Amino acid sequence: MSRFLAAVAALVVLLAAIVLLAPGLVPAKTYKGRLEAEASKALGRAVTLGDDISFKIIPQTAFSVTDLVIANAEGFAGDHLARVERADIGVKLMPLFGGRVEIARFVLTRPDLNLQKAKSGAVNWNLASSSAPQDEGAPAQTPKELSLGDVRLVDGKAVYADGAAGKTYTLDAINADVRLASLAEPLEVNGAMNFQGAPATVNVVLTNLADLLAKKDTNLKLDLTLGDAAVGADLAVAGGDALAYSGPISVNAPNLPALAKLFDIQLADAPGFDRLTLTGEAKGAASSLALADAKIGFDAIDADGDLKLDWSGAKPMATGALSTNALDLRPYMPPPVEGAEGFPAWSDAKMDFTSLRNIDADIDMSAGKVFLNDIETGAARMRLKIAGARMTADIPQIGFYKGGGSGKLVVDAAKATPSIAGDFKMASVDANPFTVDLMKMDRVLGLGGFTLTFNATGSSQKAIMESLDGKGGFDLADGALKGINIAKIAASVTKLYEGGLTNPAAVTSAIAEARRPDERTDFSKFLTTFTIVDGQMQAPDIQLEGPYLTMTGVGKVNLPGQAVDIRLLPRASASADGKEGRKVAIPVKIGGTFSAPTVGVDIEALVRGRAEQTVKGLLDNALGGKGAAADPGKALLDGILGREKTPAAPDGATAPASEAAPAAEEDPAKSLAGEALKGLFGRKKQPPAEEKETTDAPN
Repeated sequence: MSRFLAAVAALVVLLAAIVLLAPGLVPAKTYKGRLEAEASKALGRAVTLGDDISFKIIPQTAFSVTDLVIANAEGFAGDHLARVERADIGVKLMPLFGGRVEIARFVLTRPDLNLQKAKSGAVNWNLASSSAPQDEGAPAQTPKELSLGDVRLVDGKAVYADGAAGKTYTLDAINADVRLASLAEPLEVNGAMNFQGAPATVNVVLTNLADLLAKKDTNLKLDLTLGDAAVGADLAVAGGDALAYSGPISVNAPNLPALAKLFDIQLADAPGFDRLTLTGEAKGAASSLALADAKIGFDAIDADGDLKLDWSGAKPMATGALSTNALDLRPYMPPPVEGAEGFPAWSDAKMDFTSLRNIDADIDMSAGKVFLNDIETGAARMRLKIAGARMTADIPQIGFYKGGGSGKLVVDAAKATPSIAGDFKMASVDANPFTVDLMKMDRVLGLGGFTLTFNATGSSQKAIMESLDGKGGFDLADGALKGINIAKIAASVTKLYEGGLTNPAAVTSAIAEARRPDERTDFSKFLTTFTIVDGQMQAPDIQLEGPYLTMTGVGKVNLPGQAVDIRLLPRASASADGKEGRKVAIPVKIGGTFSAPTVGVDIEALVRGRAEQTVKGLLDNALGGKGAAADPGKALLDGILGREKTPAAPDGATAPASEAAPAAEEDPAKSLAGEALKGLFGRKKQPPAEEKETTDAPN
């Protein structure tokens, strides 16, 4: 580019000198051929002029040409490198004799530049040296001094086509003023234009034009506005043909998609990628920028560190190491359902992961906390990689609700249907704030750990839940279940059981009393493991131990439908350590949904267990004792009750509670005695029970 500037300056001097020193003051068009030949020789390109050529000496030496055209280089598209509709040049005569050029007026009206870079890297603006020997009547060399007076570009246009990057940029409505006292003094340019249709302004101060023309280092100060964006820089520009610079720089782009579009970078219409601010010490080239000690603002994230941006490829690439007080990822996540009571329904709205197609990245990130919708973590370290619309976040350390752990998250948006996978291990987690943020449920207290490995595909929350596969588990210690006292339910129903279960209202009252908001089930240990297949969670082994209570159970959770089906067998005791008093296993069912769970005693299973035990005793006596009832008594009992044959239950035990039996929630519809009789006579066959626990009937 420096050769181009030098050649243009030489052309101005050459045209002025030829005319000013022309003998006889004959009409300028007489010298048209001479002017074109000398200009072509100076630039190494064919130069043509229109027929409207004039000059004068009084009151000021002036020269004017129309239709000035500098031909394009071979192998490039278009017939011209530069075209000027009219050039008005005013040159002071006397300084020319001293080797100085003082241009009083240099106005180019509707200049048109056609700048091109080939895939090979060759450019069309490399012109011949302006120091080539000139014919007699032309100056022997470029003047040593140059000063500019009224220098303007009026309604100009420029096109830059980068064949290597496959991109073209257009500037039009260019109006600029140029000031230069001498080659050794600052060159100032102030202008306004449209860049790719967006209004822009530019203010440039180049400290030494002579050094730039000589390919020496110089300094450049830049203030640029482009649409809503602003760029400021105070740079040291390295000498040479390739652009290289260093120094402080600032960028403020409040509308990042609009700015990217101007540079033919198509950001997907996706959440985030709204704003960008950068400040720091820059070291860059034409298509890359490295920032040291940078301060970066990106959407809702403010970070410090080192960052490199490279926009030479199909999409920008960001690399570096950054730290932030808060890593806010909420702009890139599906928003939570507004106004939902309890746990919100899964949304079937399309989730947009196409932000991952906007940029490639490889960044080490440390954060004081991380926001994921309503989830807030503690300090975290992660390695974030984005390539080909696939994001991998390796998280070796993350604080999590007073505890912490590690994990990995992979989101792949390269295909039409995105996929998501994760693997997390956490310890010493405070269960209460975690479940409140995650489940909108203030019911669990305790400290413990959990593991979760999962994968799913889908374009919406609902689709992801329906395809979810995985496994995991949790282990809580020294906590409580709020809003329910399972030990009280078990103790109350045990007394009713021992009294014959003749008052269903008492059962309802006992359950209601144990479900008051101020009630709780304390535990020293609460744990389970689970598997997930197509959104269906199975927990085959639930264990809880606490004062006055031990409990086992199994559970199923329909994640897409948010439905719960958990069967528990709590055993109440008269002593806190569970060593005193008779224990009776009371079958409890937890059902309903995430937002409206229900809890009740499985009365049919409980009554059936007591009725079977009573009939078994009668048959034993009728057949001559317990031993005599081993075969015929058991068979007769199975036949009466319509049960499939099962191994004989040990003494003192009852048949397993049926999982299919309905639970008594708030108000049992039928009397317990009636249910018992129905169970003895004419009851339909029940499917095999899933519970492995048994109720211990009193003697």
